[in-house]
Amino acid sequence: MNMRTACVALLTVAALTGLAVRADQVYRWVDAQGNVHYSQTPPPDAVTKAKLVDVVPPPPDITGVEQQQQLVKSMDAANQAQQQAAAAAHQQSEQKAQKQQACEAARKRLQEYMQAHKVITNASSAHPTYYTGDDLVKFRQQAQDDVNKLCAGS
Repeated sequence: MNMRTACVALLTVAALTGLAVRADQVYRWVDAQGNVHYSQTPPPDAVTKAKLVDVVPPPPDITGVEQQQQLVKSMDAANQAQQQAAAAAHQQSEQKAQKQQACEAARKRLQEYMQAHKVITNASSAHPTYYTGDDLVKFRQQAQDDVNKLCAGS
């Protein structure tokens, strides 16, 4: 840093410090009618009795800090509740989608049973089982019951 920059920085700090001190100064004076005035600017020239009053900043407001902390806590609680509600809504939509898939699968199975003349189980094994007649009616009824149960409210 060169000398000129250092001087400019020093003068700037000094000027700002002077302004800060001046900002805390308050003048008190009484006018000709006996009214008391307070101002940060010096009184008019006509007033001869003016007194510079030191202003002491008020202590920090403890209740304000507590209220702010309480506000932060309540906002955190509200955010947590909102996140929980979003998670519950997401879970509910997933459950609804799973129920819809199960419903569609049950309807497809019922449609296949209604169009079939026989049902084959263990088709990939060496000894598949064939169902017809009353057994096919039972499969259809079971599929209809599944559709009624899984698709209720859809």
